[in-house]
Amino acid sequence: MAGRSTSIIYVAGIFLGLTVSASSQTQTTGRITGTVKDAQGAVIIGAQVSIENPATADKHSVTTDTSGNYSILQLPPGAYDVRISVPGFTPAVFHAVTIGLAETSTINASLQIAQSSVAVTVSGAPPVVRGDSSELASTIDSRSLETLPLPTRNFLQLLRLAPGVSAPLSNNSAVGRNSPNVSVNGSRVTQNGYQINGIDATDISLHVFADVAIPAPESVIEVNVQTSLYDASVAGAGGSVQVVTKNGSNFLHGAAYEYFRNEAFNANDANLNAVGLGRPVMRRNVYGATLGGPLRKNKAFFFLSYQGTRDANGATEQSLYKSVLIARGLTDDRSAATLMNIFGVPSIDPISLKLLNLTLPNGHFLIPTPQTADGFVTGTALSTYYEQQFNTNVDYRITSRDLTTGKFFFAHSPLFSAISGSNFGTPSSLPGFGAFISVDNRVLSLQEIHTFSPTAVNEARFGYSFLRHDEVPQESVHDSSLGMQRSNAGQYPGLPLIVLGRDEGAASIGTSDITYRGNMPSLSFADIVSLQRGKQNIRFGGEVRHSEWRARAGVFSYGEIDFPTFDDFLVGNTGASQIRDGTFGFAHLGTGLTQRDFITADYHLFVQDDWKISPKFTVNLGLRYELDPPPYDSQGRIGGFDPALYKPSMEVDGNGLPVGPPAAGITEAGNALPQYSLPDVTRVGKRMVKSIDPNNFGPRIGLAWSLLDSGRLALRSGYGIFYSRPSFFYLALGYFSPPFFLDSDTSGQPFSNPFKTAPPDNSFPLLQPGNSVSAGVIDRNARTPYTQQFNTSVQYELLRNTTLQIAYVGSRGVKLFRVVARNQARIASLDHPITNAVTGQVITDNSIENVSLRAPMQGVSTAFFVLNESTAQSTYHSLQATLNHRFSRGLQFSASYTFSRSIDNASNPGGGANSDGSLDRSGGLDTANVWGNQLDPRGNRGISDFDRSHYFVLNYIWNVPEPSFAHGSTVERLLFSNWQLSGIVTAMSGLPVDIFDPGGGFLYGLFLGARPNWAPGANSKAAMSKVPVGYYFNPSAFSQALVQPGQPIPSADDPTALASDQGTDIGNVGRNVLRGPAQSNIDFSVGKRFPLTELKGIEFRADFFNLPNHANRDNPVSDIGNADFGKVLSFSSSPRIVQFALKFTF
Repeated sequence: MAGRSTSIIYVAGIFLGLTVSASSQTQTTGRITGTVKDAQGAVIIGAQVSIENPATADKHSVTTDTSGNYSILQLPPGAYDVRISVPGFTPAVFHAVTIGLAETSTINASLQIAQSSVAVTVSGAPPVVRGDSSELASTIDSRSLETLPLPTRNFLQLLRLAPGVSAPLSNNSAVGRNSPNVSVNGSRVTQNGYQINGIDATDISLHVFADVAIPAPESVIEVNVQTSLYDASVAGAGGSVQVVTKNGSNFLHGAAYEYFRNEAFNANDANLNAVGLGRPVMRRNVYGATLGGPLRKNKAFFFLSYQGTRDANGATEQSLYKSVLIARGLTDDRSAATLMNIFGVPSIDPISLKLLNLTLPNGHFLIPTPQTADGFVTGTALSTYYEQQFNTNVDYRITSRDLTTGKFFFAHSPLFSAISGSNFGTPSSLPGFGAFISVDNRVLSLQEIHTFSPTAVNEARFGYSFLRHDEVPQESVHDSSLGMQRSNAGQYPGLPLIVLGRDEGAASIGTSDITYRGNMPSLSFADIVSLQRGKQNIRFGGEVRHSEWRARAGVFSYGEIDFPTFDDFLVGNTGASQIRDGTFGFAHLGTGLTQRDFITADYHLFVQDDWKISPKFTVNLGLRYELDPPPYDSQGRIGGFDPALYKPSMEVDGNGLPVGPPAAGITEAGNALPQYSLPDVTRVGKRMVKSIDPNNFGPRIGLAWSLLDSGRLALRSGYGIFYSRPSFFYLALGYFSPPFFLDSDTSGQPFSNPFKTAPPDNSFPLLQPGNSVSAGVIDRNARTPYTQQFNTSVQYELLRNTTLQIAYVGSRGVKLFRVVARNQARIASLDHPITNAVTGQVITDNSIENVSLRAPMQGVSTAFFVLNESTAQSTYHSLQATLNHRFSRGLQFSASYTFSRSIDNASNPGGGANSDGSLDRSGGLDTANVWGNQLDPRGNRGISDFDRSHYFVLNYIWNVPEPSFAHGSTVERLLFSNWQLSGIVTAMSGLPVDIFDPGGGFLYGLFLGARPNWAPGANSKAAMSKVPVGYYFNPSAFSQALVQPGQPIPSADDPTALASDQGTDIGNVGRNVLRGPAQSNIDFSVGKRFPLTELKGIEFRADFFNLPNHANRDNPVSDIGNADFGKVLSFSSSPRIVQFALKFTF
């Protein structure tokens, strides 16, 4: 029967593997394994190994094989008692053996010849040295989750405790969840996986943690963070974060709690102190309860949890505006005469005058009066956040062979962001134009574990996840009320986003330039077969995942107006026709089809063999296959542009200049419905790419060698290839591409009517003459990104329960995404003239005015047309040291230090610093910008934006021993007993500083900017020497790459390539040549438990975030055109914040 059952399992597993698809086959279980020997070291065959979970009466039993080995597979996480017995030997009993998620607990036994029938009780803790796998992983258990200080009750903020994880300091004053962007061992912040109870809960639109479901820490039993060489059952190329929520048991248990904050207990923000403003409002209440117990003793169990959050916050980044530049000299007197006198302009535009005198409901000017002589303003508004979440878990043991589990998580989280907070658009930097953001999460997991035999187990899992993100801008001002005209104002009645001085780095006001509503349902089915065959533990299986992204989005729907300077704003000059120092202003308005329904299905298979060749030596062999087809729109509403299809055939205007866009080159999806198809546009596949990249095989090999008989020393090493499923956004760039979207740019129009007339949404698809192709589109040659991971580590048990691990960890990313402006203008010269293929004009000089004529493709923007290519690469090398003490005698701690270097030729957003020096906490994208020469593959190579050379983190929990003098008196016991201390100490290098010139590269048509030049004789060392007072680096070390008329263009490497008019070159400063300020933080918690009975108690605790109130400086301003270039204007950490908590447990 056993043989027949095994055959059925193989057939079923192969069938499932051939018919399923997924993002990962993450396990929700662990296993226990070991070897049984006698006192002389001889293996014992046929020893009886029985385990039981006392909380649920879950029992399993196996016998050791001919090598004395045993394994018990697919065990739900928990604490188990293990009994090992053989006739004629004294039984050995191990209590409270912890089985972790996706982990193997090794329990070896040495049995003595029986002198009596009494069993020998042995410590139940498994060895602290792992000698069976090359995987590097960290586990955050329930004790750490509930005890360590968490500023927003978000356990993802603890990911930085794992070595190799690079994350910014937690924003302790944040409103809402405040999920961090993390890079794991050199991976991008978008390459991490996230599973809840084995179900992929990743945000498929962006692949970041910002909107993912976050169960309350009190409802989570364990978070497993896998950072390098995880086995073939796990997908992804970055970190894999696996969360398991709690289960019920035979004993009724639970808790009720509240966490409380008030600004009265906090320190004030340094920026607010500097301008005489008091502490902003910060009132946060987090309250909840858990309850678990039996539905039917030993058979069925339940666990319920609820948590609510109420947060009114004026201290968050979404509420504070720090050192925002308005204009030097602006006062409360906003009369036209006064303004003309102060700023020396001939007139004040009526629209500008109305905006300057407009007030908010609180009576403050919409454009506030600066508080400093140099024109800066600092202040605060109020953001609010509310969340309701609950968790329902049910386990039912149908028979001794079948365990069924159902788990469901729900959360509704509306947020009002007073200033910015948008994951998508460019926000206003001042109050009055916030966003109403609502995030909903659902995660359902249904699982059935069937035990065919002690050596054959099958786990089947069905999952449903749902994420909704709606973002509606605050429309506090309508442009029509100011006398402005905009053709789509009836549909989008707010105020255009207005940048008051682009060249000066001045403030922006107005409605966010992107509106968004999206929901992402996903269905998955997985099956994993586990077999024990002698020395080999074999698993194989697959998973199917059907995902959708139903989105409605508009970009520049309200319009955007960029004034070069504040003086231009005053006179209403929306984009002077002349070039001013290589920069210019403009106004643009976007319109098009806003609805898309993206669909895809992923197909993954894996096989993993953990082969214990000898008691000391294990080989981990795995192979994973991933088919991740790009998504497609259900109605084919996706456009693109393929340079390979471009033909220089188009009309010319009255001046003999080409009139875009070129129909030859524009593409549409092959499944476009008739109403969405144009006759002159080339049809391609429905997924827009040429190939779905079907050859994604990822082999993985690991070696683990226990060097000592005691098991206290292990050497581990391995290598693997890991594929990264891109987010849906990489194709969604086609959302804003012709012929389904039109971005109309204008310059020099009156402020009252700055935009072109936009065609209505229902007129698309269309190609409108006079508008160049100006969009980001997917490169049709794009492939699936992958990462090669490799590590070598030594782990040694220094003392009982204390280990030291030294590891070399590396990775190499290949075929990563980046956006490249492939239509960069060529440089002409007498020796190398350029002939325009449309007009026949021969060009031998270079100016900003003839940029478009020098472009390879006519009718296509040189700066704003970009291809999203899989041509980026990265390398990462690190030394990682970890000292870990497992909880014993009331103490646990873990200290890790990482020395690393990450290099790439493009880093995606969300991990580095902005040009104003502030931390980039944006939602992140799969792709990355390239500054400078777009055609030089190594021109953008440098230190990764998120790189931190040194990263140290220590966390600890200490149950303070009761002093001897408190043993007798009840009062003394009450005062001095049951205290607990915990905390997190973090110290890290600063982020790289990328020097940027928004006016650079204009002779190449790179109107988004480039890097500047080194001043004569300057370099990185010189930039950090002789630094003027008030600066972080010496700004005189850099200069704009300005080329005067008649001068050669240095980057062209052609002495006959001359500029016919003043323009800017691509500078010679490299990428990320400086390093910003180092940062550190101490979070501390002190708690006191008041026991009521043996199982009931009340706990009071106080959390202190940024205990020493240390001000961590952000990076300096790196924009060479900013008046504060080289200065640090902001801080990356909040001031000291105090939180109190009260919890009742039973």
